[in-house]
Amino acid sequence: MRINSGKSRYKSMRLIKRVITSLICTVCLLPTYLSASDFTLVMAADMPEMADSKTGRYAELQTLLNIERQNSDQVFFLFGGGSIGPSAMSRFDRGSHIIDILNSLEPDVMGITKREFSYFQDELSLRAYEAAFPLVASNSIDVRTSEPIDGLVKIALIRKGDIQLGFISVLNQRVISEYLLPDLQVQDPQDTILQLSNALRSEGADVIVLHYSYPFDFVAPLLEDHIIDVAFLSDTRVQQKYQFADDQSNHLLTIDTPGQAIVARFKSVDSMYNADIQKIALSDLAADENLQKQIDGYRSRLDRLLDNQIGTWAKTISTLRSDVRSRESAFVNFVTDAMRVYVDADIAVINGGSIRGNTNYKQGEKITRRDVANELPFRSYLSLASVSGAYIAEMLEQGLSQVENVKGGFPHVSGMKVTFDSSLSVGSRVVSVTIDGKALDDTKTYRLATTDYLATGGDGYPSVENPNDLKVFELLISEVVTDTIATQVRVNPELEGRIVNVSSNED
Repeated sequence: MRINSGKSRYKSMRLIKRVITSLICTVCLLPTYLSASDFTLVMAADMPEMADSKTGRYAELQTLLNIERQNSDQVFFLFGGGSIGPSAMSRFDRGSHIIDILNSLEPDVMGITKREFSYFQDELSLRAYEAAFPLVASNSIDVRTSEPIDGLVKIALIRKGDIQLGFISVLNQRVISEYLLPDLQVQDPQDTILQLSNALRSEGADVIVLHYSYPFDFVAPLLEDHIIDVAFLSDTRVQQKYQFADDQSNHLLTIDTPGQAIVARFKSVDSMYNADIQKIALSDLAADENLQKQIDGYRSRLDRLLDNQIGTWAKTISTLRSDVRSRESAFVNFVTDAMRVYVDADIAVINGGSIRGNTNYKQGEKITRRDVANELPFRSYLSLASVSGAYIAEMLEQGLSQVENVKGGFPHVSGMKVTFDSSLSVGSRVVSVTIDGKALDDTKTYRLATTDYLATGGDGYPSVENPNDLKVFELLISEVVTDTIATQVRVNPELEGRIVNVSSNED
């Protein structure tokens, strides 16, 4: 049974101020034994910050769900994760408030992405037990038990009326190094999908939806071979364009803009299915009043915690993602200086992926605790280790290994100056390093201030040489930065040429 493409305008006479929809046509392949019954998929994801004007549109999402559920009893709400963390509020409750809000929205299932591991897998297990819906992580195993992560499931099979929907959600292997998860094993995603698809078909699944957050190149063939029926890519940061040779090029559903939802309506017409796929800006919907009250309650608590002023920016400062992951940043210079001074270290290193504000601050603008929480939302602890010069060189090479891809491992430093050439091969990009005006000595020992995340191998960095010598302070990096801002009051960080790309190809 083949689904034909279709287009229509999204209409509602109530609850909507205005809806601007971006319509996409899709060709999806569904099993020939699917019963002739209309059904709808509503998909949303990547909403970590409940108060954010772009992504934190849970009350508007409730409005959309109310409309669709009123129109049909066969509506499946599939949430694509990317939301438990990091955020200012999750810094305090490890994402419990997101689960509470989702419980009100009543998703049928939630797929797991790497962001759900922001506070590690044991916290994710606790969130799973708080959820009134299944959390699916199909290809992950807790190595301590050789079983799926406690509280999570490998698949979900959901019935609405005449339709049984099977749901699979797979992770990329990179989550282990990026989020420092030594107790997690990620199995081959393609093999997992093949195995679980067969299991779901045997259990009566009419439609199989694959959720994923990394652009695997094997997804399109799985669709074309009827292994899966709908593919749901939920990472709004994915820029890859999918191109295939035939007219099935758009049968991958992608949440590609923050604050967006997808509504996919499958209608039976003459033994075929017309698929009407719409991308909807949640900001153009009215907020559901009851859910907004619930969110406002959390927001008021957060405001009391975070909105007091601790300082003032003496100049315009950028923490844009593209900046902190590719070049020296005045803000991150301030962060690394605060770390180094606090523990009287020779040098300090932090990765650009620790900085999450993605903001421009204006000269004279006040600095609040909220700003620091938004910039440093992870629970990263200040750490001190004695390391060799050879280790520092290895650390820098790893941090610079994906600079052209704007990855979070990019190193920011204090107490040293680094030149590198991004056009050189990975592992050979560091051109020179000086500490206190002297060339880095491979055999000399230096006192390094960093995060517990990097010191123990996060983002692919090498673990410190002598783990027994590693001292982890009961002090978050965000707390160090907050205290330093409060002491200085007027914050005036500088760009000092601490890390410089000498490649002629640098933009």
